[in-house]
Amino acid sequence: MIHRREVVAGGSLALLFGCICAPCCAAAQLSGKSRGCHLASEDYEAVRSRAGETQAVSSGSGPTIWKSGDSNFDFALAHTLSKICVAFQVLPGFAYYEDGQSLNAYATQNTSLARTDGSVFFGLNFLKQVRTFPESPEVAVATICAHEFGHIVQYKNNLIPIVNRGQFTVKRSELQADYFAGYFTGLRKREMPTYPAAVAAMAQFKVGDNLFSDAGHHGTPEERGGAVVRGFEASFRENKTLSEAINESTNYVLQL
Repeated sequence: MIHRREVVAGGSLALLFGCICAPCCAAAQLSGKSRGCHLASEDYEAVRSRAGETQAVSSGSGPTIWKSGDSNFDFALAHTLSKICVAFQVLPGFAYYEDGQSLNAYATQNTSLARTDGSVFFGLNFLKQVRTFPESPEVAVATICAHEFGHIVQYKNNLIPIVNRGQFTVKRSELQADYFAGYFTGLRKREMPTYPAAVAAMAQFKVGDNLFSDAGHHGTPEERGGAVVRGFEASFRENKTLSEAINESTNYVLQL
C-alpha cells in the first residue's frame, strides 16, 4: 500500500518537468497509433523528448515546482498529484510537455524513472487553456490529472483489454478513467466539504464528443459527465474502496 508520506517524502513522487518552449514550437509528431489520451509506445520518445530533465519532489514542503510558469500553482499541483497517487495506489512519472497546437494530456505504460507505474504528460498549452475555465480552474486541472492517473490504474490492473474488447473506439476505457476522476473528486469532497465537485463533471462534459466513427472517440458529453458523477457517488456517498471502484467501473462501462 502506498501512503501519502511515502509519495511526498524521499523523492518517491517522480515528476518530470519540461522546458517551456516558444509558442511557435511544433508539437511532437505522432505515429497515429495513439488513441485519445493513450500514448502508444511508438510515440513515447516523441513526447518524452519535449519533457525536459527528470526531477523529483523531495518532500511536501520541499523545492517549488515552477516549470509551468506559475510556482504557486505547480506547488499546489504537486500536493494534488500525491493525493491522487495515494487514492489510486499508483506511482507514475509526471511531466509537462510542449504540445504546440495539439492540446492534449497523455498517459502511457512507458516509464522514465525506476519504481514508477507509467508516465503522464500534460501539454503546456492545454494547461493554459484549462486554467481559463471560468469556475475553479484548479479543480478542472485536478480532474484531468485524475483521469490520466486513472489510465495508469488501468495499465497496472490490465483493465484496458477487458473494457475495450471488441470495440472500435477507446470510449469504454476513457469513460472508466472519467469514473476514476469522479472517484477522486468524491474523496476530495469528503476531505473538504467546500470542494466544488460539480466542476469536475462539467469539465469532462465539456470535452465530450460525438465522433462515433473515430477510434479516439471518448464518449458523448452526457456519457463523460455521467461517468464522473457515478464515480463521485461511489466514493463520496457509498465509501467504496479502490478495489470495489475498479470492479464497479469495469461493469459500468461494459454496459455502455
